[in-house]
Amino acid sequence: MEVNTGTELQSFSSRYNSEQACMEAVIAMKWPNGFVCPRCAHTRCSRLTSRHILLFECGKCKHQTSALVGTIFEGTHLPLLKWFNALELFLLEDGISAMRLSKVIRVTYKTAWLMLHKIRHAALEFDAQELLCGDVKVNSDLYGRNPSRLQFSHPYASAVVAGCTVTESGEPEQVKIRLVPHKRGDGKRANRLELAAFINGHVDVRTSAVESFPLAYRLYAPLRKVVREAWESLKSTYVALGLKHLQAYLNEYTVRRSLRRPGAEETMRQKLLRMCVAIPAIPYRRLIARQPNQPLAAAA
Repeated sequence: MEVNTGTELQSFSSRYNSEQACMEAVIAMKWPNGFVCPRCAHTRCSRLTSRHILLFECGKCKHQTSALVGTIFEGTHLPLLKWFNALELFLLEDGISAMRLSKVIRVTYKTAWLMLHKIRHAALEFDAQELLCGDVKVNSDLYGRNPSRLQFSHPYASAVVAGCTVTESGEPEQVKIRLVPHKRGDGKRANRLELAAFINGHVDVRTSAVESFPLAYRLYAPLRKVVREAWESLKSTYVALGLKHLQAYLNEYTVRRSLRRPGAEETMRQKLLRMCVAIPAIPYRRLIARQPNQPLAAAA
């Protein structure tokens, strides 16, 4: 798919056009009320600007730290400007593939792949902390199956549980989609126990009115449409996705959908940066060891 990245990056580049501007944005996000020593909580510090990486030395305990510690940028050998470009491209309506990103920001495919997975992980860990609450609908659905075709099973269709909060008009607002372990290609859907596991793990049941739709012929239509849109979007960008990382891509879609909601365009970049600063980078070994089928309440 051809992506017009030049237009998308134009407004971004005007705000963060230097390494210093990117670093100051990270510092402001990490310490919005000023420096706080991670060791003794003292608030006065000195900047050590003679080093390759900007360090802060606590005025009390002399502990030295960087604003990048505990973020997805910690330990990176790439300029922050490339990371900020990747964040902007991550927010494209249909996202961006690692192959395309590698060409746009001029890094290797492996580096681009790892960058995108680190961004996904941060966004998803942050999103997992926000439970669905209020008026909640939950579907037992299939991802990867075209509902317009008369076929009861598809070799790549995977059972999913999809949940959402709804607006007063009945439209899905916050959405979560979770794969059901060991149900792919046979047309089977989540059963009532698996729906209950999703609700217990991803819905604030104390403050919510939850309605479940376990039957294939009686699903909540607006939410079913979102699952179909997720399939179309991911298919157009990534063509084919293996089961091992499919959950991460589904989470990417729902997080991006939330960030790009109407009226949120001005804040979506700051929200994504906040996620990337708040969540430590996922280690490469943990990423490649990720299991393809995780429990419904733990998949993130």
